[in-house]
Amino acid sequence: MWYEITFGLPSKYTYLTLLILSVMGPFCLSFDKRVAFYKSWKQLILPIVVASTFYIIWDIIFTKLGVWRFNAPYLIGIDIFNLPIEEYGFFFVVPYASSFIYACIESYFPKIQSQEYPNLSRLVSIIIIAISFSSIVYKPTHLYTIITFSLLIGGILYTELNKKKYLLRLYISWAICLLPMSYVNGILTGKPVLIYNELENLGIRIGTIPFEDFFYHLLYMVILIALYERKR
Repeated sequence: MWYEITFGLPSKYTYLTLLILSVMGPFCLSFDKRVAFYKSWKQLILPIVVASTFYIIWDIIFTKLGVWRFNAPYLIGIDIFNLPIEEYGFFFVVPYASSFIYACIESYFPKIQSQEYPNLSRLVSIIIIAISFSSIVYKPTHLYTIITFSLLIGGILYTELNKKKYLLRLYISWAICLLPMSYVNGILTGKPVLIYNELENLGIRIGTIPFEDFFYHLLYMVILIALYERKR
């Protein structure tokens, strides 16, 4: 139960503690000699700021429109533009951890590039675009569904058309990210810290997590890694 996760901290620290636990591992391992992720911090600042600013604005708008809302008992109670301060932390913890996993894949498996496995990379792209398009057709008026999957289709098409060699590595990193992401989001949606309006999404959940969340995270990585690779 959450008592075991937060070591007895009051429930209002649920989201904050979850963020701290999420970033501790990637931060400490950033000093591993082989990956040496700390050397990439300078190149990572702008991509995180740009991608997170976009997502924070998106979050503010969707909160205002009632697409989702936050559950006060699990928050410390400090809001900025109607978003809990923990939510701002989320949009820096998640890209940092995701970028770290991407850097690990790049370091330990440098030959994993779309140019080496073009058919595999293209197949994954086609499957994701097909899922995205089908979701939009199924719920064309649901905001979370249509915005997330429309932007994702655009991001993947841009990356494919520009023949970005990192795309396969990005997909593998995303697949690995789904494990910790499922744990974190499982707590956020299970308590729940974050409450979704089912009229604005597909209504399909994997455990307690809305189906869109998994692709919301992929879109984040598509934007983040594209910006990150441009800075290198």
